[in-house]
Amino acid sequence: MIYVIGDLKVESYDRWKPVFNERSNARKEHGSKEAILFRNSDDPHDVEILFKWDNKENAKKYMESESVHKTLKNVGAKIEKITYLDEIEKTV
Repeated sequence: MIYVIGDLKVESYDRWKPVFNERSNARKEHGSKEAILFRNSDDPHDVEILFKWDNKENAKKYMESESVHKTLKNVGAKIEKITYLDEIEKTV
């Protein structure tokens, strides 16, 4: 299991979010287990997504796909940064 943080800039959250929802099945088919969305409280155009993915190879293949980048461009969104994380410990 790997975690992925996607840092996006969106022109309009309301325009981007339905398309994100529509791609849920495509993400699942590529190994995505869940996604938690965050929005910067000081900048509504800054969206962070924490994904749980089955493995890094599948996550990278999906995140770097032409389909994802084309879809994002069509809705006025852009990936600023992708970070792949291995969980090492849970604590309070």
